[in-house]
Amino acid sequence: MSQDLSTRNSPDGTGDLSTFEESDAAFIEPGPSLPIILVSAACGIAGGVIGLYITYTVLGWELPASVFVAILFLCLGLGLSGAGLTVLTGSRATVANIAMSCGLIAVSVLFFGLCVLVGAIAGALLLAAS
Repeated sequence: MSQDLSTRNSPDGTGDLSTFEESDAAFIEPGPSLPIILVSAACGIAGGVIGLYITYTVLGWELPASVFVAILFLCLGLGLSGAGLTVLTGSRATVANIAMSCGLIAVSVLFFGLCVLVGAIAGALLLAAS
């Protein structure tokens, strides 16, 4: 990856000052795409819900096995939709898109947990006060 920089950065400052060439385009790191992140996170959550519903309600499995299958479906839905949409759009940020989708799911779960906890505490205080 060595380059001859003598013509571009000559000591007297008269060299070619272009900073972007076609050969440099392959080294540009693409950023994650927000639509891909949101759609793949939604597909991951939908896969998890469908996996839990099918195994727990329809097939009547025990809860630990159903949760395992739900997490497996969540990961498959997230990974396949993120990778598929990245390939369809021609972006090279597959890992960044999938990582950001996982982060979005984690933040959503934390927010949901916080809301449930605050609601439970508020409900307990309302019951104790009445």
